[in-house]
Amino acid sequence: MLKIDSLSKNSFKQFGKIVEIPKSEPTKSGEGWSCWNYVETMEVDTDIYIGYVNTFKRDFIVDSMERHDSRKELLMPLDGDIIQPVATYNELYNPYERPKIENVKCFYIKQGTGIILNKGIWHSPAYPVDKSTTYIFAIENKKDRFGDEIINPFKMFEGNKIVTFSL
Repeated sequence: MLKIDSLSKNSFKQFGKIVEIPKSEPTKSGEGWSCWNYVETMEVDTDIYIGYVNTFKRDFIVDSMERHDSRKELLMPLDGDIIQPVATYNELYNPYERPKIENVKCFYIKQGTGIILNKGIWHSPAYPVDKSTTYIFAIENKKDRFGDEIINPFKMFEGNKIVTFSL
């Protein structure tokens, strides 16, 4: 059973970046609002698709993951905290690669904090911490090298193993 890692720039750096409200003073503000400009970048060369995922309370069991070899992906919980399982890859452009259990980490992501997954990072749908929740995703509008992610992007772990985790 995996433990859930705290999200920090150091603990997440091999998977991507963190997007969060800075602890510094806002870049600009006015009566009733404050703003922090440009807290993080997501380098893209095409349009961005934005979508939502409703994630429902379920057992903390992961049996498959997907990845995007041509693009990064932003994930940000809107109305509750989530656990996001991720794993590094071995070969970015290997169409036969499957995620490996020993590469999996699970991160606790607070409502309003986002992550930007690097190209090729394996990930499953997020798990809600204490109640069903919704998270937003943003991803470049381009195909992966070996097919359209909408068909069936999820690959079982090597050996058809499963990962479990707990709070």
